[in-house]
Parts: sequence; C-alpha cells; structure tokens
Amino acid sequence: MSKLDILGSVNLDIVLRLHDLPRPGETVHATQSERYLGGKGANQAVSAARTGADLRFRACVGDDEEGNWLTAQLAAHAVTPADIEVIAGEASGRAYVCVDQAGENLIIVHAGANDRLSLTTEPVEPSRVALAQLETPIASTVDFFRTHRDRGTITVLNAAPAVAEARDSLFALTDILILNESELAFYAGREVLPEDVEDITMLARELIAHENQVIVLTCGAAGALAITKDRLDFTPARLTKVRDTTGSGDCFCGALCARLATGAELDQAIYFASVAASLSVEKNGAAASMPSLEDVELAIFEMTAAEVSG
Repeated sequence: MSKLDILGSVNLDIVLRLHDLPRPGETVHATQSERYLGGKGANQAVSAARTGADLRFRACVGDDEEGNWLTAQLAAHAVTPADIEVIAGEASGRAYVCVDQAGENLIIVHAGANDRLSLTTEPVEPSRVALAQLETPIASTVDFFRTHRDRGTITVLNAAPAVAEARDSLFALTDILILNESELAFYAGREVLPEDVEDITMLARELIAHENQVIVLTCGAAGALAITKDRLDFTPARLTKVRDTTGSGDCFCGALCARLATGAELDQAIYFASVAASLSVEKNGAAASMPSLEDVELAIFEMTAAEVSG
C-alpha cells in the first residue's frame, strides 16, 4: 500500500523563453526553446517523490515517442511508472509554456491521452492521502475521491486549472482544497480579488463544502493562508530570487501531500511546502526544478528572519 496516491496528467512541456509575454495579436520571438517532463499530475508526483513520499501515480500517455520519453523521465525523477497507461492511437499531452525575463509564464495545454484517464479497470487501494488536479476527466477524479473517502483517506484537490464543474462535482468530496488567487477569483465569480485579507477570507469561506474542509490559498511571494469556517492561519513565504515560476504551485501541492502522508499536521506541511516551492522558482522547468527532501530541510535549517517575507 502506498501512503500517497496521485491521479493526474502527464505532458511534454515545450518551454519558450521570451523577453516579454505576448499581448493579444502580437508576435514575439523566443530566445530559447527547451523540453521537459510536465503536466500537473507528473509535476506533483515528482515533487512528492523527491520530498520523500511513498507514492503511487496513475496517469496516461500516448503510444508515441513522446510517451516513451515521458515515462522514462518519470522513472528518472524517482516516480515509478508502473501505473502509467499507454493509450493506443492517442498522442501524449503537450503544454506550450512561455516564460518571460521576470519568470512569469503563460501556458497552453493540449490534453491528448490525459483525457482518457479512467479508474474503471482497477480498484483503488487505501492510502493515507489522495491527491488530484483538473487536467484529467472530472468523472474519474470523482470515482477516485469517493473510493478513497470511503476508506478514510485524506483527499486533496488542487482545483487547477479552474473548471466550473469541479465546484459542484468535487468540492464536497475534498478535505483540503488548494487554490491560488486567480483560481479563487474564478470559483468565487470575481474578476479580481479584494485586497483586504478579511474580504478574501470571506470569499474563500463561501466555497467551503463541508464542516471540516480546509482551503489552502497560495499567494506566491506573499505566503499562504489556511482557511476553515472559523479559523485563519498565515504561513509567510521564504524570500527568493525568481528565475522561473513554472510548476511552483505543483511543487507546493506535491510537497504538502508528501508531508501529510508521513503524518505531519497541516500547518507543518504548509510551511514545508512553502519552502519547497520557493526553492523550485530558483531553477528552470517544472519537474526538473523540484527540490529534494534534503534541499528543503537544509533551506529550513539555514533560514534567517531576513529570508521570510513579512
């Protein structure tokens, strides 16, 4: 039995480095092109594996050269590919990632084989934590969470990319809901979030679907909030020099679940995950930038008050 069960996507990330992100109708020239293992599921699985999780990762790739390369890359990043299904006649998923000189990104995804991910042929084994995102079919994630909750597993949903259907189908099955600020605005029906923390907290609480649910709101360099019906906790971020933010949210989710799977309390897991994400933005790529358990522990040990945002 694995302590962490992850259901999710695998993509080939084509990363284009630019001076500035394009505006609508604008053509820009890339200064560099690279390819990486990506997909929110794969990124989170790599993050969890590198930070010490005993995990099982369920995903799909196409029966193409890219699928073979992606499977080999997962193995190279310490994620056992035994539960990666190869879908005949399908192309592997792709993501085109534009990264500007400030490290900000713009991403376009083609799902490919990820749209065929299903749990119909294999039962779910009990785990301490189950993690999913929204780059694969929601119906499969509903089955995944229902089965795990019946067995007492902590279910964690990174509700990204934002999909309206998820609020009705999945939020009630989720113990810990992880969102960033733009995703919270989407689910709350707002163009932008208010600036006041109390107002943001009130919006987040409107999404709470059951009594014991926790919403973890990631706010980049500003830190993270853990919001329940009657409590608000803040975790400051570690100050860092940003090189590439691609996959930093996935790093946070994978590291958080890795800690939860060891039995850590949520506040401890959020702190650990926040430091892990701060390390990931100092390197290029998504899966390639995920820090190891030793990296995170050393960063925590060496942190001073000056390295924590206010």
